[in-house]
Amino acid sequence: MNQVHFSPGQRPVYQQLSTQVNQYFQQQNIAKSGDRRLFRKAVVILLLFSSSYAALLLLPSPWSLIAWFIHGIATALVGFNVMHDGAHESFSGSRRLNRLAALTFNLIGSNRFYWAQKHNRNHHSFTNVDDVDEDIDALGLFRMSPHQRRFWFHRYQHIYVWLLYTLTSLFWFFALDYKAYFRQKIAQRGFSQRLSLTDHVEFWASKLLYLLVYIALPLSLSDTSTVITGFLLMHAVLGFLFAVVFQLAHIVDQAEFPQPDANGAMSDEWAAHQLRTTVDFATQNRFLTWALGGLNFQVEHHLFPRVSHVHYPALHQLLQASCSAQGHPIRSYPSLWAALKGHYCHLHQLGRYD
Repeated sequence: MNQVHFSPGQRPVYQQLSTQVNQYFQQQNIAKSGDRRLFRKAVVILLLFSSSYAALLLLPSPWSLIAWFIHGIATALVGFNVMHDGAHESFSGSRRLNRLAALTFNLIGSNRFYWAQKHNRNHHSFTNVDDVDEDIDALGLFRMSPHQRRFWFHRYQHIYVWLLYTLTSLFWFFALDYKAYFRQKIAQRGFSQRLSLTDHVEFWASKLLYLLVYIALPLSLSDTSTVITGFLLMHAVLGFLFAVVFQLAHIVDQAEFPQPDANGAMSDEWAAHQLRTTVDFATQNRFLTWALGGLNFQVEHHLFPRVSHVHYPALHQLLQASCSAQGHPIRSYPSLWAALKGHYCHLHQLGRYD
């Protein structure tokens, strides 16, 4: 395949939308980064994260298993609300604080550099494009795109997918991270830069630290069966939440899966591509917006990833009319249940027919 790219030239959709957004922040006299709302939430989530970790170490079984379960939820909340904004440099106006927030991904098992390549560079640039966006590559276990090969067992994928989602973070942290590290590429796209000595040290040091924190230390304080059960339970919760939340934005029946032409060129400009491949859900649900770090406003996030998620509800209201006027209305499900149904129907349809 030729290098996938968007054709150079005018970008009328993005130019109009970005002008509106810039004017909004200027008129409101506020920064695009996070504010007190985000910082307060981060403190609450990090307290839940640290206290649940202390509880899984100190409580006897079976109470420690409840703590492992809660810690899985807390870890997902850290990823959604702290790491994600930090990785996009939108958590704060401080580069140092953004880097610190992004490094929480190392703390919860993965790697900051890998995430920047996989998510920021590939997924955000070429959403739902085969061989570039690793988020739609399930190694043949699921058929997420109509351009992927269909196997006989995909007929049942809308049923078994929910069980396999519980393995997401385990596979991610203990297989995909290493695969990307040694291949120096995500899917079929090479890294944008070579890893420095610091990046190499950070990768191996954080992987070792994770094993010490979540395996060695708990084993020194509890029996093996409790620790292994708790560790797998934590990852089942974390993996399921990670998988479902990110899938509901793109792997649904309202999203499209554009492909490049023979020369690798995409047919739309980048912003139009995002509006075709990304879907919001439950935008009126304030609790979900708080807990998911605005990931139910994925359209706004994909268009303006350097804007903190605390501003997405306002941007949603601001951009709806403009997007519709340009022929690319914001696609959205009214509730979490409707989005889950859209994901289920998409997998069911792709499993039955080419």
